[in-house]
Amino acid sequence: MFKYTSLKEQLVEERKKSTLLKEQTDKNASDIDYIAMMSDIELETGGTEVDENEQ
Repeated sequence: MFKYTSLKEQLVEERKKSTLLKEQTDKNASDIDYIAMMSDIELETGGTEVDENEQ
């Protein structure tokens, strides 16, 4: 009927999924950077820059 999966097994499976998603995300980001570079497009860094005077 239902398959029982222990917490340890669930954790291992979720870590594998997380690792695969991280790898895919990193590959996608590098592909986007490459395409932008080849097309001579400037991309925003996406980081939040805080002006020292605003603190």
